[in-house]
Amino acid sequence: MLKTALAAICVFTLLATAFLTASLLVLQPPRANYPIWFTLATIITIQSVATFVAMANPHAWLRILVAAGGAALGTIGVWTVRETLTSSHFEGYALVLGAMLVVQGGLTLVMFLRLQDFRRAGLQS
Repeated sequence: MLKTALAAICVFTLLATAFLTASLLVLQPPRANYPIWFTLATIITIQSVATFVAMANPHAWLRILVAAGGAALGTIGVWTVRETLTSSHFEGYALVLGAMLVVQGGLTLVMFLRLQDFRRAGLQS
């Protein structure tokens, strides 16, 4: 069930990122920060694709790399939500995407940093 939930949130996050990127390119809002958005969109896309690869190919180094990316994604999500809630210009899409990133980051950490994996590898006493 956890694997399905993580795959679903990855798909939804990728779809939201693609939609927002397309709307940014089509509408060209004057307040848009293109370099930051395209950097974030790239990070989100790479992390989501890496998560799919890690679910299919569970090498230890890949699990650790994806877990670190999940932590980064969660941090970006928290930052996005905080910035949205404290800004004078409220952006609903930023709040929703930020919340999705927090959920994806949390599920990624839970999925790829399970305690029994460390016990099996002899890393836990």
